[in-house]
Amino acid sequence: MTSVRSTASAGPAVAVRSLRRRTAFWAYAGFGWLTVSFVWHLWMGIDYRSAMGRQVTAPVWVFLAYDGLITAMSAAGAVLALAAVRPWGRRLPPWTVWLPLRFGAVLLVVRGVPGLVEDLTTVTGLTPYGLLGLAERPADPASGTFWTDMAINGYFFAGAVVMVPLTVLHRRLLKVAESP
Repeated sequence: MTSVRSTASAGPAVAVRSLRRRTAFWAYAGFGWLTVSFVWHLWMGIDYRSAMGRQVTAPVWVFLAYDGLITAMSAAGAVLALAAVRPWGRRLPPWTVWLPLRFGAVLLVVRGVPGLVEDLTTVTGLTPYGLLGLAERPADPASGTFWTDMAINGYFFAGAVVMVPLTVLHRRLLKVAESP
């Protein structure tokens, strides 16, 4: 009878350990994705003339402000991804980790999914003038610019793929921690 009780009581503990392992996997993947984003945007800010390109008509300060915001968000997100699974993160109020992770995940879904869907439908010929049909001329899948845009959209999509599970699993861990 003792073995039945110990097995039954071990069930929730095993489930929590599994949840922590899965959360840790996505947290470290999120940290890696956000670190690359941070370095990428930091470099774009340093080499802003190349990053802006020749066709951009916006003032330099607008580009640098936008890029600075993305750089700061990437740095904060990397720290918060770690906070979701590291012991020092448990000392923070839960909402200070979960809410920004949720915001970042939603932002990446909104940015990454439509961009990649548009690229995929364009390359297959379904929407040569873009997903909404608003482009002045059809996209040229043979151009380097198209594939650069596709790689960027794919990177944002990968960010969504990493941050959504992290956010969901972190929220589940918080609920487990709240329960008696």
